[in-house]
Amino acid sequence: MTSATGTAPRWRLGDRLVSAGAIPRAIVEATAKAAAAAGQRLGEALIKAAAITENDLYDHLALQGGIARGDLQEILRDADPSLFRRVSAQFLERHHVLPVKTEGTTLVVVTTEQAEDLAEIAWALGAQTIKKLLVTPNDLHRLRVALELGQVGEKRVAAEQVVQDVLNRNSEFDATLVSLFDAIVGEAISERASDIHIERYGNNVRVRLRIDGDLADMSHYHLTPEQHLGILNVVKVKASLDISERRMPQGGRYSTRAGGRAYDLRVQTQPALHGEHLVVRLLPQEKRIIEMGSLGFPPELAKSYRRLLDSPGGLVLVVGPTGSGKSTTLYAGLQVLAQDATRKVLTIEDPIEYAIDNVQQTQVKPEIGFNFSDAMRVFVREDPDVILVGEIRDKETALEAIRASQTGHLVLSTLHCNDAVDAVQRLHDLGVHVNSVASELLAVFAQRLARRICPQCRVEAVPDEVLAAEVFPHGIPKGFKCFKGKGCPHCQGRGTFDRIAVVEFMRASAPLRLAMARNLPLDELRAAARKTGVQPMRTQALEFVQQGIIAFDELRSLLSFEQLNEEAA
Repeated sequence: MTSATGTAPRWRLGDRLVSAGAIPRAIVEATAKAAAAAGQRLGEALIKAAAITENDLYDHLALQGGIARGDLQEILRDADPSLFRRVSAQFLERHHVLPVKTEGTTLVVVTTEQAEDLAEIAWALGAQTIKKLLVTPNDLHRLRVALELGQVGEKRVAAEQVVQDVLNRNSEFDATLVSLFDAIVGEAISERASDIHIERYGNNVRVRLRIDGDLADMSHYHLTPEQHLGILNVVKVKASLDISERRMPQGGRYSTRAGGRAYDLRVQTQPALHGEHLVVRLLPQEKRIIEMGSLGFPPELAKSYRRLLDSPGGLVLVVGPTGSGKSTTLYAGLQVLAQDATRKVLTIEDPIEYAIDNVQQTQVKPEIGFNFSDAMRVFVREDPDVILVGEIRDKETALEAIRASQTGHLVLSTLHCNDAVDAVQRLHDLGVHVNSVASELLAVFAQRLARRICPQCRVEAVPDEVLAAEVFPHGIPKGFKCFKGKGCPHCQGRGTFDRIAVVEFMRASAPLRLAMARNLPLDELRAAARKTGVQPMRTQALEFVQQGIIAFDELRSLLSFEQLNEEAA
């Protein structure tokens, strides 16, 4: 049936879906009522209710609007990124559109909206007519990330050869799943994420990114359980894992390139109630290593760190939980040491996160029995001046680190501890004699990473009353100020951008060495450290709050209840 103009009549979406047999009328009508009450569009509500897939919905929307349906793979191969760069991001986001190529005087754009008027973009890019291609919101987002990273055109064709190699290894894979996971990785990179979490809960698949220490939902990814399983298989093949093993955790790694940069992806799978969960850590291999002056250390603390690096021997520890920036602090020190041509520096790491010129770096290889302790035993025979041990995990490594410091080597390493004094107890627990700890330990840096307030939207704030009562039990000090980020385009509305280390520094002074040798209980040793001038992490955290570097509320996730109430000596 056609209209008087010869074109197909415009049916309402619900009628079209029912007529096509895609959804029963009862479901459409019930969903339409719920959508109207919630202020949602019918299509969005149907997807959320799992009544129809996103791809099927947009196939019907294209027919309803008389618009050609866009194929993401073809668009990626033909896209011209120069057009994308000539239009403001605000305009593109507001109109849900991306220009992809020109065909003579016609501008080809992709959009998620049927009736959007795009005359302005045609005029801006010198085109006379517009050709629309309708794509899903997921595909539009993937395309935007690909354009930002330059993964289109010839570069995309080269990347697809890698995809084809994966497909050839396992015929069950769909190229769409490979592209889908690549899009998630691309978005994670563009959002400065450190980790990707893909989790399944019943029929709901959740995609989250860890950005500046916090997890954020990527709600625009609507994955089905089948897609979740397919992505798991894709990642397992890329990371050389066993795709048939679903009962045991597995770990692997692989490398990729995006936006002209190399990334190392660490993959970990974990069996769970509703299926395997997937965590992927993103490690940029060409990232600028933070220098000493950029650590955010107060001037006196930075000076103390530099002075420790000149020590002829002894043990320097950087401690804190996983993800607290311990390796970053050590790498900043390594860069200083690398500039000293009179000293030889060796490292044993797992993994080698950044390559540093003039430093001899070694990777552990547990699969062949080469671990931290094995490397330490060999290193002392290679005439080093400085040895960096990526982490002291066990008794053997702890003892080898102490022996190396006793034989005239400066040893740098990390431990997982709560604070600086706790590092002493941790070494005892690993079997190091109290006298050895007292004689060889030079200093401990205990640190946490706090979210920086976005400098472009920072405003003064009122301190939370409950938290203020915990931090200042005798009342808020006169003149105390705090700040927050109200959210802006620069920080994607989060109010924070990047992170900074909050540090507690303990130098092993003579009185403190005596207290260590006496093997005092932890609380008494902590009190002795305060008497020697060691200030708690709370002190620097409050200084950062006053300076408008971190928000007052950040103290909750930064300090324990005891640390919040801890007063400086």
